[in-house]
Amino acid sequence: MPRQGSKRKKTRTEKESGEITEKELKQVPRCFVLKRGHVGDRIKDLVKDFREVMMPNCAKSLKEKKSNRIEDFVAVSSHYGVSHLVLFTATKAATYMKLARLPQGPTLTFKVDSFTLSREVRAAQKRPQGSSRDYITAPLQVLNGFGGPKDAPEGAGGGKSMKVAERQLAAEMLRGFFPAIDVPTFSQAECRRAALFHYDRESDAILFRHFVVGRKQMGIERGVSRLTKFNRLPNLAKRGDIADYVLGGGGAASESEIEEAAEVPSVSGGRVSVRLSESGPRMKLLLMKAEEGVCTGGVFYHRFQTKTPSQQEVLQERARQRQKLRERNARLDSKEHAVKKKAKERRKEQHRLNDRSDDEEEAAVQPNPGESDSEDGKGGQQAGKKKRFNPFNFRKKGPSSKAAGASDQSGQSKGAGKGKGKGKGKKIGTQ
Repeated sequence: MPRQGSKRKKTRTEKESGEITEKELKQVPRCFVLKRGHVGDRIKDLVKDFREVMMPNCAKSLKEKKSNRIEDFVAVSSHYGVSHLVLFTATKAATYMKLARLPQGPTLTFKVDSFTLSREVRAAQKRPQGSSRDYITAPLQVLNGFGGPKDAPEGAGGGKSMKVAERQLAAEMLRGFFPAIDVPTFSQAECRRAALFHYDRESDAILFRHFVVGRKQMGIERGVSRLTKFNRLPNLAKRGDIADYVLGGGGAASESEIEEAAEVPSVSGGRVSVRLSESGPRMKLLLMKAEEGVCTGGVFYHRFQTKTPSQQEVLQERARQRQKLRERNARLDSKEHAVKKKAKERRKEQHRLNDRSDDEEEAAVQPNPGESDSEDGKGGQQAGKKKRFNPFNFRKKGPSSKAAGASDQSGQSKGAGKGKGKGKGKKIGTQ
């Protein structure tokens, strides 16, 4: 049965690209979250969970291939306004997460000492909180424990512990990973999630947690607050009047109401309580290495390797030489591409001129429409026409050979009565 009606029109629910100004593209950080190499199923799930954490400023459905290189993502980052790159890799020993600032670095390499997926965190809760509306806006970032002059004890977490300079670098990289808060235009209703990065000095590790923010009006009786919830109607089957339900407190208290909530100031002047519910994932990160550039550059911090100043200078000089070699190769490739492009254009122009000259010669050789088509004219036209080489025409006879053969046959037929020719001429005899 044929389809009835006109073509279906798609209703666009996402924000149009034209509505995003260039100022917003520069101010809002965006990121690529990728996995590189052979990783297990749990690492793939961790990548999906971390993409949800970074929503909506992350490519959630990005599909990377084995043929894609890091340089490819760096090349397209400026077009899409991407400012950070997150890479998850796995070896037989451990799992690593690399955080790079595009397009010039630096790059921080963290060892994922332990992690818990979002589904495992929600499975441990009796009533998980959160909905799809929570991922419309970016999470609120909280950094704790990165300041202060006190360093971690030596050997905590294995190897050298982070000093003040390394902690400040990690804090700045993480701070630029999320959009900043604009205090004049900040709305509490848009704050639905929170991302916590806590530096633990005892273990010299960075603990990551992801929470869903729940808001509730304070100073209202439980029965009245339950009536204001439109997602679930109250059960009044055993109540004679709605006043009994309100005065009775709305029935038994739920788990979320029993838990304590912290009171925060509100812009409207009312009393608002906030409660955090963890939604996952969890990660424990150890800073292993800090280097210049995007995954290629001089290493200025390593947890397990110590370099003397002279060795560091040698490594930095090698990194500079590699960078110069890359730039030189890129320049040579661009020059070679330009030369090939010019040669191709010259060949096209030469073919165009040859075709034009052929057309002009054919137009000059063609007879005028008032003249008769005599044999001399045909012969002149054939003689003046330029022949083209045909590699598959070596067995065919040309028009000149055909004309010569025809003239020989006509001559023989005319002189058939004379001589000893075998042609069948007209016999003239006397009776």
